[in-house]
Amino acid sequence: MFRTAKLNIVGRAAVLGLCLAGAGLGLAAGRLSGLPVAVTAMVAALLPLVLLVAADRRKWGAMLTAYGWGGTEDEVSAVAAELLRRGVVANVEIWREDEDDSVSLQYRNADADVVATVLAQQGIPPMERTPFG
Repeated sequence: MFRTAKLNIVGRAAVLGLCLAGAGLGLAAGRLSGLPVAVTAMVAALLPLVLLVAADRRKWGAMLTAYGWGGTEDEVSAVAAELLRRGVVANVEIWREDEDDSVSLQYRNADADVVATVLAQQGIPPMERTPFG
């Protein structure tokens, strides 16, 4: 459910406590407003969880990731230029070790779909996708 947050037992208990407090508030709101209590309690119980997941996804989307496929600096720069034309900011990352250069494309996780599209159009091998990303 979370992409960046790694909750321990205390974190899970805190989330559960927020959901239970939300359910209690939803129960009270339902009674006061005349709305179905089961609906208001359920919505209020899930609201903290939805907000936490949304905040986590926003944080994950802003995180940088890199993809290298063995391309040269010019090839990776060409892909970065095409991404910039599409409104995606990408950097060319060069690692120089001894005589070997490693070049990769660095971009935000939120832009992964656009990056994958451009890579496919350029005939570059697809990125490995995880079940969460």
